[in-house]
Amino acid sequence: MMFKESSKSLKSKIQELENQLIELREKLAKTNSFDEILDGRDFTSKNVSKSVIDTEFTLIDVNDKRLKGTGLKRRDIVGKKCYQAFYGLSKPCDECNVKDVVISKTPQKFLRSYVDREQLHFEEKTVSPILNEFGETERLVVQSKDITNYYHLVDRADQREALYHKIFESAGDAFLVHDEEGRLIEFGSMLPKILGYTTKELKALKVKDIDDPTFSMDYKKRKDSIRNEGAAVFETSLICKSGKRLPVEVSANLIEIGKTNIFFVAIRNIEKRKLAEEKLVESEERFRTLVENAPDLIMRFDRDHKHLFVNSASRNVLKIAPEEFIGKTHFDMDFPPDLCKFWEDEMDKVFESGILNTVEFSLVIDDSLHYFEWQLIPEKNLNGENETLLAIARNITLRKESEIALNEAIKTKDKFFSIIAHDLKNPFNALLPISKTLEDNCAEMHTDQISELANLIHTSVKQEYNLLENLLEWSRAQMGKIKCTPKKIDLDHLITSNILLYEAKANKKDISIKKVLDKNLDALADEYMVDTIIRNLLSNALKFTHQHGDIVIKVSSAGETMTVEFTDTGIGISKENIRKLFRIDTNYIRCGTNDENGTGLGLILCKEFIEQNKGTISVTSRVGKGSTFKFTLPKFVS
Repeated sequence: MMFKESSKSLKSKIQELENQLIELREKLAKTNSFDEILDGRDFTSKNVSKSVIDTEFTLIDVNDKRLKGTGLKRRDIVGKKCYQAFYGLSKPCDECNVKDVVISKTPQKFLRSYVDREQLHFEEKTVSPILNEFGETERLVVQSKDITNYYHLVDRADQREALYHKIFESAGDAFLVHDEEGRLIEFGSMLPKILGYTTKELKALKVKDIDDPTFSMDYKKRKDSIRNEGAAVFETSLICKSGKRLPVEVSANLIEIGKTNIFFVAIRNIEKRKLAEEKLVESEERFRTLVENAPDLIMRFDRDHKHLFVNSASRNVLKIAPEEFIGKTHFDMDFPPDLCKFWEDEMDKVFESGILNTVEFSLVIDDSLHYFEWQLIPEKNLNGENETLLAIARNITLRKESEIALNEAIKTKDKFFSIIAHDLKNPFNALLPISKTLEDNCAEMHTDQISELANLIHTSVKQEYNLLENLLEWSRAQMGKIKCTPKKIDLDHLITSNILLYEAKANKKDISIKKVLDKNLDALADEYMVDTIIRNLLSNALKFTHQHGDIVIKVSSAGETMTVEFTDTGIGISKENIRKLFRIDTNYIRCGTNDENGTGLGLILCKEFIEQNKGTISVTSRVGKGSTFKFTLPKFVS
């Protein structure tokens, strides 16, 4: 039998309860006062929970002690059945002896057990009759005492022992009872099983022999906590016979038996849980390592658009430390307001729909425009509600720049084929009728007529040749076939040779070409490219200058830069059309003052060649007054 060492104290306690019962009977015989019964003046203890019922179990009143800890109010339960109000039952408790008390008119006890908050509780019930003037049982006083911590005192020793062992053996956890010195008084069969000891071996040990508090609460703190709080819950490691440490969760309760304290301990094996926790921690660590080292910007938001988490990529991407975001919105972080509103609107859509979405946005960082692809992923709780949102922003600037470059290439291709399909055939529209006229009427034509037609043919062929030459140069430049090879070149020589090349055309329109040159005219550039630039700019100036006009070519130097200007008195260009120059996608073409055709390709070629030689080109113009095309080149320094 359990607790043989305490058998004397058990008998003493039982005798004490019997003496209280005799005293109760004597007091009941002296009073029928309902008020005195409730307020406790006729009982030895005012700390007993009391309620008054009629013979049909209807609650008439209860004292404050009975209500304490139940969450119930007197006005809500008076008039209800006691078994319904306190235990939620539809019929009297199986253990109840109220009917016997009504008949016998003598106080009786019974033991009531119930489960509350997944814990087993025990109450000792004492039912005492209140008699009317005719000697009939009119009401009953029910005293309730919680004896959960020492329930072994409520019934006969053999019943108590059987119940105790039944609990020990039927529960999935291991149970242990020890005294203040750590000696093992009793334990269930589960404990030796999980530790690998025989029952005999385990009885010879103390708590310190099987408990390793290295990574837990030490023994002194445990005892202090149990004495102060009545119980303690902690994790520790039990030492198996093999030496293996078994992680367990311990719930220890202090039980006072007379002047002796014993400890009732429930032990739960948490080895599987610990392994699962370790795997979870390992998994979370791998995930965190992955997230923290990801190049993408990863953030978590709540429904108020506040940052809950930001990975370390924010330092590299946004130049902002992750901790500066936490608890703040994008507006709080002073991002552009229109962009903040866009972000919040897109987040709200995902919060409401619960569907993943991907959008794009651009953001200026360190004076540079960056493009991002933003993936918004809803995160649902166990109830299926979207409480948070994961946002992954990937920098797609290189991809966007490639797309822009591809679009430019497509436009370039379209321009190329447009020139071939349209401009390349235009000179033949003039050549075909002329050649046909010569073929049909050559024998009858005068010399001056033939000369005029020959001149027209020459002009058309020359125009076609210039166009083909520009197309060839531009195509080679696009394919990277023309390599820039800077060297010392004489700008005066290149300008003079091109003036001589176009002297006949200038004389035909009676256009004056003048040079204004500095002394040092040596540039550091590719001679072939600069020659092409001068030829195209001079050809354009002649094309758009009226009869009897003027063209001035000025070369100057300042510091390490040479500047070449072509100024004409031609038709000029509007500001709107100036913006279309040097662009392959605008297809800006005009006829010259004598209806000379052009493709606009020459200026594009000039810009590419100038930039390859580390120079710049610009235009100033007034409609009807003329234009100035100016470009720069590096100066040759000996």
